[in-house]
This record gives sequence, C-alpha cells and structure tokens, in this order.
Amino acid sequence: MKFREDINGLRAIAVIAVVLFHFNSSLIPGGFAGVDVFFVISGFLMTSIIFRGLENNNFSVLSFYKARAVRIIPALLAVCITVLIFCWFFLMPLKLEALGRHVIGSISFLSNIFYWKESGYFDTSSQTKWLLHTWSLSVEWQFYILYPIALIILKKIFSLNSIKKILILTTVIGLSISIYASYYWPSPAYFLLPTRAWEMLAGGLVFLYPIELSQPRKKHLEWIGLLLVLLSYVFISKSDMWPGYLALIPVVGAALVILANNSNSPITSNKIMKNIGLWSYSIYLWHWPVVVIGHYFNIKYWAVIGIPLSVLLGFISYTVIEKNKVSLKAIILPFILILGLAYTVSSNIGLFYNIPTINLKAITTNTKTDHNSAYTWAHIRTLDKKDFVEQNKEKVLVIGDSQAGDFTNSLYDADLNKNIEIVSRIVEADCGFFYLPPAEQNIAFSQSPTIKGNQMWQNKCRTFIKNVDKGDVVEQANVIILAMYWRDVNMNWIFKSIQNIRAKNQHAKIYVIGGKSFNAQISTLAYEAYNKKLDLSRYAKANIASNVRENRAVQNEQFEAKAKLPEYNYNFINMTTIMCHSDRCDVVDKEGNSFYFDSRHTTRAGTKYIAEQLHKQQLFNEILAPENQ
Repeated sequence: MKFREDINGLRAIAVIAVVLFHFNSSLIPGGFAGVDVFFVISGFLMTSIIFRGLENNNFSVLSFYKARAVRIIPALLAVCITVLIFCWFFLMPLKLEALGRHVIGSISFLSNIFYWKESGYFDTSSQTKWLLHTWSLSVEWQFYILYPIALIILKKIFSLNSIKKILILTTVIGLSISIYASYYWPSPAYFLLPTRAWEMLAGGLVFLYPIELSQPRKKHLEWIGLLLVLLSYVFISKSDMWPGYLALIPVVGAALVILANNSNSPITSNKIMKNIGLWSYSIYLWHWPVVVIGHYFNIKYWAVIGIPLSVLLGFISYTVIEKNKVSLKAIILPFILILGLAYTVSSNIGLFYNIPTINLKAITTNTKTDHNSAYTWAHIRTLDKKDFVEQNKEKVLVIGDSQAGDFTNSLYDADLNKNIEIVSRIVEADCGFFYLPPAEQNIAFSQSPTIKGNQMWQNKCRTFIKNVDKGDVVEQANVIILAMYWRDVNMNWIFKSIQNIRAKNQHAKIYVIGGKSFNAQISTLAYEAYNKKLDLSRYAKANIASNVRENRAVQNEQFEAKAKLPEYNYNFINMTTIMCHSDRCDVVDKEGNSFYFDSRHTTRAGTKYIAEQLHKQQLFNEILAPENQ
C-alpha cells in the first residue's frame, strides 16, 4: 500500500492526545480516546493487508505474524528491559516483583488481561504501573492473531463479498457488546479484546467500502472526522463509561479521516505531524514510563520536562530501532533472555535483595500471597446469598465490604457458637454508606468523591443497599455487625445509616467495627523499617491511618461519642485497641508472617490474631464458643 500521509498524521493526533492526557488530564480530559483512534488505524491497515492477500490467493498467516513481530517487538523489548533494570535500583521488592510479572505480560501480549485482573485503568495505583500502556498493544496483537485466521476460515465457506457483509454485522454486534459490558463490567470492557475488536473492525470496513470523492469533498469529510476526534478529546472524560456508545465519536471520526484519503491536508500532512506520526509508536512506548517517573518521585511540573523527553526518546527509538529492520531470528534470543529475567524477578525476588528471610516474608506479602484477596471474601460472599432459616438459633447479620469479610473470617477463626446462624449483606466500599433511603442516597451520591457523577457505580450501590433488606434479615437479626472501610468524607451518612438500621430493629445488639488501616501497605512499612533499622511494630504504630481518606483517631472518637445515644445505641469495637498497644501495633508474628496483605486487609495470620484478641478481651461472648470448649 502507498504511504498514507493522512493516516500518518492521524497517528500523530492520536499520540499527542494520549501523551497530553497522561501527563496532565486536565489539559485534554478525553485524550485516552487517542488509543481508540490507533485501533481504527490498525484495523484499516490489517484488513488491507489480509484482504489483498486473500483476493490474490497469496496470503500467508506466518508471514503476516512475522511482519507484525518484527515491527512491534524490538522497541517493546528495549522499553521493557530498560524499565526493569532502571527500577531495580530503587523499587522495593514487592514492586519489582510486580514489574517482573508486568514485563512477562507485556512481551507475551497478555498485559491487558493482567491489568484487568489487578485494577481499573484510571485508578490512582495505575500511575505506578510502569508498563500499563502496553495493554493496548496486547489487544492489537490478540486481534492480529485471531483476525486473519477467522477470515481464512470464512473464505473457505463464503465469498469475499459475503465476508464483507459478515464483518458489518460483527462490528455492530461488537459495538452492542461493548456498550452493554461498559455499563455492567467496566474494567474488563476497557481492557479486553471482545469489547475493543469492533473499533478495529470499523477501521477494516473503511478499507472494504471505500468511496470516491472530489478534492473539496475529501477536505470536508476530513474536517468532520477531525472535529469528531477533537470533540472526543475535549468533552469526554474518565468519568464516562468507556468504551461504550461514546467511543463511536472518536472511532467514526478516525474512520472518516481515513475514508477521506486527503493526501494534501495541511493538518495531517505537514512536516511536524509527519515526524510525530513516524515516531508515534516509539513515543507511545516510552512516554508512560516517563510519566510514572514523575509520579514516583513526585517531581513538580514534570510535564514540562517529561513531554519533550518522551518525544526525544521516541525519536531515538524510531531512529535506532524501528528504522533498522531486523530479522525474526535476531529478536528471538533477546526475547527469551528478557522473558527469563522477568520470570526470575517475579518468582524469586529474594535473589535480587540481601534481606533476611524473616524480614522478607512481610516485605513481600501481598494480595496474591496465599490467595489473600480470595480469602477475604470467602465466607462473606457465601453468606450474602442466604437468609435466616433456623428458628431456634441466635441470628447474626454482618453488613459491609471487605472489612466485614475480614471480621467475619476472624469470627469463624474464633469459633462461632453452634447455636449461631450467620448471614451477610455486602455493600462495597466505594458506596461510602450502607443503608439510606433512595432520596438520601441521591444526596449522598452527589457528595461522594468516589462515585459522584458515575451512574454505573450509583446503580450498583442502589442494588447493594436494596439487597440489605432482602429476606427481612435486618428485622430478624439478634446481632448486627457493621464493618466497612470508613472514609472521613462519608461519616455523616455512615451515622445516618446506623440510625436507620437501629430504627428498623430496636431489639438487636449492634456492633460497629472500627477501621484498622495504616497510611501505607504493611509490606512497605516493613521494607522502610528494615532499611531504617527500626522496630516494625513501633514504626507501624507511628503510621496508623491519618491521611486524607481516613483519620483513625478522629473516627474512633466520633464512633465512641455516639455509641450510647438512643437513636444509635450500638457497641463500638475499637480495632486500634485490639491490634495495637501503648507503643506498638502487632503487624507480624514471631515467624515474620504478616497480619496484613496491604494497608487494611488481614491475612490468615491476621484474622487468627484478631480471633485470639476477641477471646482475650472477652468480646462477642454471646456468639463465640468458650475458648477451651
């Protein structure tokens, strides 16, 4: 295919948007839609290569894969190994271990799946994931693998004209799936191929259904397309469901620009756009690690340095790596070596740090250690599906999020009395409260920093709260336990929720479980304490949560002050007095096993420790079996 100046310029417009968004999202709130523009371009180019080969009966899948590998992998390997070596000098073990996994995901083109399972693209923690941006390369590569095979199979059954019509239908179906999934499953919808493939297929349709236009009409069509792309950059933001129906704006816009095929455009064909377009892949690869450096070291005005640095690194990468075409054989050995190094980092992190094993245990404990995250939810999710059915048993209702999951595990470890029936109702932490009527919910949502303006999450929270009343469990309960990640900003609505629970059930004994979090993950505190030669338990005591989200001391005072008021009438369990003592907080056992796998969720060792403390402090005697029964 003849080099398309307009497509190259469109690449430049896409990468500029992405880079500006990542360095400062307020400059261009919808800049992430540049990735959608890239998908359209990729779909157009891949469809042109494959269909020309199918029409001439000379298409080779292996040659197609080889060409893609030689084009994409060398620069990607350079970024991965550079980041891995660079970060080795200052990342704490757990972060370097995660980076090793991320390198594996990036060069195996599975990183979109890795990041989907870890968190959302717009989460704060995403700004410390050095290779997060490679998720889009993984989506494209997965498309490259499946698309030609699907077309070859279809060609054995249908004519090329019929295949074109099938692709129209597939694009429409893909868009429908994307809209639905974005609403109900936003994180997988963002990262996974099934909800992104329609964007690449849309680009393919532009190749399959070209139109002949006069020069003036080409110009007008291009302007309309560019306007749509730019509108998406300006008026869409990360609070919108993505990629849902709004993704049509940049996708249709990019498709119109390609369809216009205006090779004489002053916008896409000028020298600046030509160069940025040529360097766009390398700029995209290098810019995100540069962004993370600014966040990691908290460098002020980093965009002023970071943006030019990203362009410079992109230029060097394009000149040194991309322009110098290599054979597939030349990249096999570097690929294997980097993959092997990344695997070693992710599976044997102790080899890279001279830290005693007893200290390393706590330093490297995370959500994946012993399936900690799954353990948190194991009991409470099962109990969430139940109602009270036993007539002659003490009825215990647990309401809350993962903190309720932690506490439920501790109750089980403490050995529940045989005459206890326990059920739960889950309300996730982002909701901020657990029991408000609809009118109050709307007011609370409008004030919530976590879900304000997020219709999808508001709908989820309404469902959670509605589920609390399912089976009349609130009225039937003899004991009600309330445990959530209490955020300072939500405290008024939390107390209103407690008041509502009390109004619904006047006879139940209500327990409110205080927060047990720290300012940083215990693994981080353990690493810092080891490096500073400090006692970890005392260092943890100095780092009890007192941040912008949660001031534990203030919350404890509020909970204790209102506990005995008649409209609340609850018992407050101060987790600080359970986990901490005068000058220390117990966060590891004698063997170095951590009680926490992050800053506020307990491991198996942690829940067992709390269970021991419940017995020692003679709490919940009405529902726990005697310790030496």
